[in-house]
Amino acid sequence: MAPEKERSDGQSPHTGPIFAEPGATRGADPAPENFPAAAKSQVLHDASAGLDLSAAPTDPGCYLMRDAQGRVLYVGKARNLRARIRAYFNETDSRPSVRFLMRRVASVEYIVMHSEKEALLLENTLIKEHRPRYNVRLKDDKNFLCLRLHPGETYPRLTLVRRFARDGARYFGPFHDARAARQTLRRLQKLFPLRTCSDHVLRSRTRPCLYHQLGQCVAPCVGLTTPEAYSRLVEECLLALEGRNAQLERELLDRIKTLSDELRFEEAAVLRDRLLDLRKTFEPQAAVLDANPEDRDVFGAYVEGRYAELLALHYRAGRLLASRDFAVDLRDLELDDALPGLILQFYEMTPVIPAEVLISRPVSDVESLSEALSERRGARVTVHCPRRGMKRELTDLADENAKKRFLEKRLSRQAAEAALEEVRQFLRLPRFPERIECFDISTFQGDKTVAAMAVFEHGEPAPSRHRRYIISAEAAGDDFMALREAALRRFRRARDEEDYPDLALIDGGKGQLGVVAAALEDLGIADRVPLAAIAKERSGKDGAEQDRFFIPGRANPVTPPKTSAGLRLLARIRDEAHRIAVSYHRKRRKTSALTTALAEIPGVGPVRARALLRAFHSVEEIRRASVESLAAVPGISEKLARTIAEHLQRKGERG
Repeated sequence: MAPEKERSDGQSPHTGPIFAEPGATRGADPAPENFPAAAKSQVLHDASAGLDLSAAPTDPGCYLMRDAQGRVLYVGKARNLRARIRAYFNETDSRPSVRFLMRRVASVEYIVMHSEKEALLLENTLIKEHRPRYNVRLKDDKNFLCLRLHPGETYPRLTLVRRFARDGARYFGPFHDARAARQTLRRLQKLFPLRTCSDHVLRSRTRPCLYHQLGQCVAPCVGLTTPEAYSRLVEECLLALEGRNAQLERELLDRIKTLSDELRFEEAAVLRDRLLDLRKTFEPQAAVLDANPEDRDVFGAYVEGRYAELLALHYRAGRLLASRDFAVDLRDLELDDALPGLILQFYEMTPVIPAEVLISRPVSDVESLSEALSERRGARVTVHCPRRGMKRELTDLADENAKKRFLEKRLSRQAAEAALEEVRQFLRLPRFPERIECFDISTFQGDKTVAAMAVFEHGEPAPSRHRRYIISAEAAGDDFMALREAALRRFRRARDEEDYPDLALIDGGKGQLGVVAAALEDLGIADRVPLAAIAKERSGKDGAEQDRFFIPGRANPVTPPKTSAGLRLLARIRDEAHRIAVSYHRKRRKTSALTTALAEIPGVGPVRARALLRAFHSVEEIRRASVESLAAVPGISEKLARTIAEHLQRKGERG
C-alpha cells in the first residue's frame, strides 16, 4: 500500500465525518480495527454548522448512514465518495427507497480506502457486522459443506468442514446437502483408507482401531504403514478429489504391473481392488457437461421488479456438481450494482473459490471483484462475463434456471400468502401473520421437561429462530407451569427487544391458552401478541381427528374446514414444534443415561460413552468385553480400557 499522506486539519487520512443532527449518538466504529486500510473515525460535526459536502474526498471508499440513535441504516461504496454522497443529498437519485432512507438519516460517515477492491471488501465486512436494514443481502444463513485435506500434516485425514481457514489445506466442494457430503466421505474412506481419528487419539493409540479391521484405515498410529506409503495414498485421494481419475487409473495400473513383476501379488491385488472400486464409484459421474475440465462457478440471475433470484452452478473438473439459489430484495437498486457485493457475500458462505467465475451480466468494477476474490483464494481468480461460445451457453443456462426457481418460489409465496390470509380470517387476527411462533412441552413423568418454540416466517420454517428451553425443577412436573415458564422467558425478551410475533400458537386447549394469556398479562403485553391454541378432538365413526382452535374472548372453538390451506399450515407448524420438543427431550434423556453407568468412570465422557455403546450396544456387553476389544474402540487407550474393565467388574460384583 502507498504511504499515508499528512493532512493539515489533523484528521485521519482514512476517515471523516460529513454531518450529524444535534444530539446524534455514535455507534460502533465504522470499520473493524483489524481491517488494514481503515482507521477509527473522528467526532462527528454538528449539523448546526451546516452541511459541507466538499469535506468528503474524491477518493474511493465506503460511507455509513446512521439514524438518530446511531444505528447503521445503509452501507455503500463508491469510486468517488464526494460525488456519490452528493447524489443522495441533491436528490439526483430518483429511487423511492433512497428518498425514504434520507428521511431517517441523521449522520453520515465516510472511510477512505486505497483502492476500489479494498472498498468492496470493507463494504462486505461492514454489511456483515451491522446488517443494515436498507442493504441487499443474500437470504440464506447456511454455510456450504466441503471436504478438507491438509497435505502438510504427518498423516493427513479427510474431514467435513463449513469454515475456511488459510492454513495450507485443500478444500473440495461445495456439497449441496449434508447427506451427499457424508456419502462422498464414506465412499472415499473405503477407496483410500486414511485415518479418521483426531491428532490426540493418533498420538495416544497403542492398538489398531475397528476401522483398521474393517479395511478403512491403514493404521499409521501403530506403524502398520510407512510415511511414504501413506503419502502415496494421500496423493491418490487428491487425484480423485480433483477429478483426475484417468491419471489415477494410469498410475494404479503402472504400480500393479510393477508389483506383479516383482511377484508381490498380495499388494498388487489390493491395488487391483481399489482400481475396480474407483471405476465403480465414479462411473455414474462420467457424463461431462463441460468440455473444459476446469473448476468454475457460473452465476445467473433473474429480475422482476424489486425482487431477484441469484443462482450459482458449481462445475468441478468439467462436471456440474451442485447448484445454489438465493432470493434477493434489491430495494430499487440495480442488480448490476449489487452483484459484486452479493458474490462476495456468497463466498463468505463457501470456503471453495474456483479459478474462474462467470457472470451472466457485465458489472462496472469487475476488476475489483476479481482482485478481492484472488486475495481471498490466495491465487488468481478470473471474473468474466462471456458474450459468445460455450461459456455464454453456461451463463444462459444459469439465467434460465434462476428464472425457473424465481417462478417456483413466486407460486409458493402466493400459496403461502393465501393460506396465511385464511389463518388471519378464521382466527380473527388484527394483522397479517407473517411470523408465527408455536410452543410445545415434552416430558416423561415430569423428568427432563423441556419446551420448544418453532418459528415460521411467510409460511416457511425459520430454523435460526427456533428455540429450546430447559424447564426448571419447580415447574417440571406440571405442564401448565412449564408452559408458563417458557412463555415468560420468551416474551420477556420480546418485550425488551420490541420484537413480537404476529401470532403465538400453543399446542393445547383452553387451559394452555389461559396460562399463556395470564403470562402476557403479567408482562403487560397482552395487547401486543395475538394468541391461539390448537387442539385435536376425535369425532366420527372412523375416529378421525379434527383440529380445532381456541382464541381469547370466545367460548366455543373455531373449527375450519379440513380442506383449509390455513389449517394445514398451522398443523404443520404445530407438528414442527412437537418434533423439536420431543427430539430435545430424547437427547436430554439419552445424555442423562450416559452419565450413569459409563460416565461415572474416570476419563469417560459422553463422546467416549457413545463410542463404546456403538461398538458393543449395551453396558452389559461392554462389561463382558476384553481389554483388547475395548482398546480397539476409537478414543479408548489401553490404559483407559483397563480402567473401564476394572470399574465395571467391581460394579457388577457389588450389584
